[in-house]
Amino acid sequence: MDNNIINLAEETMRERGRADAANIAAQAVAGTISNEELLDKRSMIPTWRPRDYSNVPIGTPYKQGDMIYKLRQQHDATGNDAWTPEATPALWSAVSKEGESGTLESPITAARGMEYIYGQYYLDTENNKVYLCQRIGEAEGGTIVLQFLPHELVGQYFEEVQ
Repeated sequence: MDNNIINLAEETMRERGRADAANIAAQAVAGTISNEELLDKRSMIPTWRPRDYSNVPIGTPYKQGDMIYKLRQQHDATGNDAWTPEATPALWSAVSKEGESGTLESPITAARGMEYIYGQYYLDTENNKVYLCQRIGEAEGGTIVLQFLPHELVGQYFEEVQ
């Protein structure tokens, strides 16, 4: 097979991939794509790497491992390998599954770096237990981004319920 044809096909596929990723990012930034759709299209979302995110629109999704994260704050991570989305919740928020209502019967799957809502229930997949997010002095419905799982913050932000 002619190498020119192979190179052309590969470049066409890369261009299509870039266009798909840009389309998904634009929908995420505009809020017109659901979290479930983002999770379903994870193969089209670019992988996080240490780079400059200073001009990337807030809400742009990136994947790291099995998780999808949305940019919360523009920043320059060039040369900062430790500024992964999982480790820097001030910069990134984890995408959770839709359809999880946060009730005891339908807890939200917890993830490092996600935005937790006071008064909602979360399933910690490391120990398969359910926790209620609550903190003295915080109103139900308020939010906080934490880089820890519920079992790591019992007595501070969570109460084990199951």
